[in-house]
Order: sequence, then C-alpha cells, then structure tokens
Amino acid sequence: MTSMKTRGRRSALAAAGIAAVTALALTACAPPGANEPAASEPGGGDGGTLKVGYISPTTGNFAVAGQEMVDGWNLYWELNGKEVNGITIETIVEDDAGNPETSLTKAHKLVEQDKVDFIVGPLIANTALAVAEYTSSVGIPNLHPVAASDDLTQRNANDLTVRTGSMGGSQANYPGGEWAATEGGNKTAVTLCADYAFGWESCAGFVQGFTQNGGEVKEQIWFPNTTTDFSTYVSQIQAAGADVVYVATAGGAPGPNFLNAYLGLGLDPSKLLMNCCSIDQGTLRAMGDQVVGVKSVSYWAEGRDSEAVAEFIEAYKEFSDGKVPGAYVAGGYVTASLVASVLKEKGMVTGKDLVSAITEYTFEDSIFGRVSWDDYNNVVGPVYIREVTAGDDGNFYNTPIATFEDVDQWLGRTPEEALAQPTYSQSFQGLE
Repeated sequence: MTSMKTRGRRSALAAAGIAAVTALALTACAPPGANEPAASEPGGGDGGTLKVGYISPTTGNFAVAGQEMVDGWNLYWELNGKEVNGITIETIVEDDAGNPETSLTKAHKLVEQDKVDFIVGPLIANTALAVAEYTSSVGIPNLHPVAASDDLTQRNANDLTVRTGSMGGSQANYPGGEWAATEGGNKTAVTLCADYAFGWESCAGFVQGFTQNGGEVKEQIWFPNTTTDFSTYVSQIQAAGADVVYVATAGGAPGPNFLNAYLGLGLDPSKLLMNCCSIDQGTLRAMGDQVVGVKSVSYWAEGRDSEAVAEFIEAYKEFSDGKVPGAYVAGGYVTASLVASVLKEKGMVTGKDLVSAITEYTFEDSIFGRVSWDDYNNVVGPVYIREVTAGDDGNFYNTPIATFEDVDQWLGRTPEEALAQPTYSQSFQGLE
C-alpha cells in the first residue's frame, strides 16, 4: 500500500533514543530543544493544582462515545495517579449532550466560574468549533481528544487549539476512498453521511480519494444528525446499486441504528466501508458477530499487532469490566498522557506554552502508531483499513488489513491550495 507524503508539517526532530512516557508504553522522541526554557518559566516541582475542564456528551444520542472519551482520560490518571511533578490534576466534567449552545455555556462556566487552566473536548464537530473559538478568544488552551472538524486545525487554527487524539474528518477518510478504488476493486460508490460539518468532511475525504483513483460516485445521501430510523436511507442505498457503500456517522447510537436497518433489509455487509465512529467498539458490542468482516477506515485500530496497543487494551479491560477500548477511549487516554508528559518534563506549563510543548513530541510507537504534529497543531500519522474480527476473548476487534503511513490533512494539496477552497458542505466536496 502506498503512503501519502506529508505536506506543511513540522519537521520531526530526532533524538538519540526513545524514552517511555507512560506506564502503557507510549513513547516519545524528545526534540533537541526540549530543555530550553519556555516563554513563561515552568513551575518545576513546586506543586500547585492544574484545573481541567472536560466537556463531553455523556447524555443524549452520543452518550456512549462521550462517556468513553471521559473514561480514557480517567483511565490514565487512575493508572498513574493524579499528581505529576508535584502538580495535582483536578478535573471538572461537564455534559453538553452534543448541543453547541449547551457546550458553549459549559465552556463559559468552566473558564469564568471554575477558573480552569485549559479545556479538553468537546466531541461533536459543531460543538468543538464553537468552544475552540471561545477558548482562543480568552487565552485558554483547548485540547481535542476526538473532535474531527477539519477547521479546528485549518481555517480556525491558532496557538491555543490542538488536536491531541484524532484526525480531521476528511484526513481520516481520504485513504479509505483510495483503498476502495484500488485494492478494493470498486468502480462505483454511494455515500451516506451525517448532514453537518463532520459528515460533509468525512464524505469529502472519501469521495476525493475514490474519484482521484478512477472511481465514480453515483449518489450522495445525507441524514440529520438526530436520525434514529435509517430505513429510508437504506432503501436509497439499495436503489443506487453501487459497488461500495461508504457510511460516516458520529459516535454513539447512529452506527448500530444504521447497521440494523441495512442488515435487516438483507443487504450485503461486504459492500460496506464505514468510518471510524460508525463501527467503533460501542457498535461492535451492540452488533456482535453480525458485523464480522465489515470493513472500515480509521486512525485507530484496536486489533493492531502492537505491544503498546495490547497493554492499553488489558489496562482498559480491568478498568471497564472486560471491555475493549475504541477510538474515544484512546483519544481521552492519549490526551491525558500528553499533559502528564509535559508536566513531568517542564513543570507547571499553561497557555500557549502547553500546546507548543505537546506538538514538539513525536510518538514512535504510540497506541495510534507513529504520530507527530504539523504546523497547524494537527496530528500526522497512520490511517488503517480495518476488518471486524472475533477475538479469542469473546470480544470483537477492528483489525488492520492495510496501512497508510504519515497521512496529513491536506489530501494531496499544499496547505495554501487546501485553505483557498471553500469549506466542505453538501454542495462542495472538493472535486475538480
């Protein structure tokens, strides 16, 4: 499988060796300038409390995904303790139910009343964009474990916003389109995507990867983010008669709801290529062996053969009574590990210095694979084509069948070319 070249990314600064950053074998290369003083003097081991506001949808249509994002954060501190270099971590969790107005209200409360040092989350694309705009305006860092909105690290990029545990929607799905048209051997496609920023971007990534490699998109279908009954959309998919069906939902209930409608109509699951969230672990637990063999595209693959992944899975199983972690747990966990790494190395670091310190790292064998950050504070790393497999432990895993290394967010363009385009929407999918 060919890999895409990285454009516009910060050069990965090499170091003589790789040091373990966390108890779960997340490793980082310390850049040569890592021991230089930050713009504001770090607090060393003098102690103090770092207050963290955590916004996630723990109720509503995305509750499963939102709670797992929080669980990943909590898992790290349970394993490693809530004190780093004499600094105590205090986390205040707020539920936004996936609503942008609620999310913004909670962000105001965390900053203005609780006086947090930074905010983690929220999850859904439109909530993430709203909160990032606010936090940057008041000088508060915003770390995003899962939110996939492209513009967080494109048109709205700033020194205080960083994607810590996921990729942009178009970035993570572009390799899926390439794979479907080449190794997948598909000539035609129909897409079904959520009708908001994340869905538009996910579809745009797949469509561009597919058409640039000779595929034809016969029809694009859009559904409201609050959809629970997918039977009408499945009938449209059936009528389109395409070789491959690409599906992009946000986390939580939409994935199982779609699959129940699709499989209930007797349609062929081997034609499906789903995105990260539609067949994450919450969906696998709900659907079981009905979805064995279903393929998907994601930056996270819990079935990957990696010591770091294996140790992470075992730790989460103990934390969660035997569950396997999905992308939301992984994003929350990695975000916590990055914060802890910075505090351990630099002491009490806040503001833009915290974001700068995070983006200096290069993870050589993280639970996501080899990962670094570009000049826009976005992750550059691998994307996996996955297939659902049954594990010997009775759980189900998304196991890689192909890997694209060093995937950036520009879809084969320069940053300048990509940013000159309109934002993705129903009417603009980035096609020439």
